[in-house]
Amino acid sequence: MITREIGKAWQFFREQGFKKTLLTREAPFLIQFGKYGICGVISVIVLALVISLGEFIFPQSFSNNLSNKTLAWNTAILHFIAFIPSNLVAYGLNRWLVFTPGRHSGKKELTLFTIISLLSFSIGEVFPFWLINNLDLPRPVVHFSFILSSAMVNFICRKFLVFEK
Repeated sequence: MITREIGKAWQFFREQGFKKTLLTREAPFLIQFGKYGICGVISVIVLALVISLGEFIFPQSFSNNLSNKTLAWNTAILHFIAFIPSNLVAYGLNRWLVFTPGRHSGKKELTLFTIISLLSFSIGEVFPFWLINNLDLPRPVVHFSFILSSAMVNFICRKFLVFEK
């Protein structure tokens, strides 16, 4: 099965070339999922930049002298702030490169996209909060667990609930 999917993706890429493969939304699953992954990486970079900026601007809020509970809450707040630009970048890129818009109006599409993102964000935020409070893990590990757990929910929900006609 995976060999067949790889073959379909490779044939599509050879026939369409890089630019058309990148810009078409009607691509084999592996290409579509790969583009979704690239959009996700860009969105994560935005998230990480905002998180880093927040930790740089407000170092007192992330000091090792704080209690784990305070540090966990400050990290959750920073994740929420970083969510906003990251979600907008993810929406724009996914709409442009990955999924076929048109199932809903643009406003409803963005609203559903954001609700799904907030749901996965909230689920993803519970785990890092627990990691900080119970395992005292370094923040980079906590940030990565947040990103990974959020991404798992998003592709399927976005593909089947938001964009697919």
